[in-house]
Parts: sequence; structure tokens; C-alpha cells
Amino acid sequence: MTFDSPTIFRADGERIDSTTTLRFRGRDDLLSSLARAGFAGSEVRDLPYAPGRGWLVVAQAPPES
Repeated sequence: MTFDSPTIFRADGERIDSTTTLRFRGRDDLLSSLARAGFAGSEVRDLPYAPGRGWLVVAQAPPES
């Protein structure tokens, strides 16, 4: 599922377009993907406002090279 959401900043009229793709994956697949991308300390928690319905992912980005 893909969403397009343009944003217009009123001060100068500049427009920034954003496209987001929603992907549904299991917890193990998500953690594997983060590890392959170099993320460290990955932790997956239930959403505080919707336990069992979604996750909050906490991970440390890989260092810039």
C-alpha cells in the first residue's frame, strides 16, 4: 500500500512531496532486515496505545562511513 502526501510550507511556498510504502512483515523478518542493514541494539515493543496491534521499533543507526 503506498501513500503520497504533499506538504506545502506557507512561508516560501516550497512544496515537498513524500511517498510512503506500508509493508507488513513479521517480527523476526523485521529484526533480520534491520540487522542486515547494519542497525544495532534493535528492540521491538508493543505500541503503548495499541498492545498486540502494532510495534514500536527502537534501533541504533549504523555509523556513517
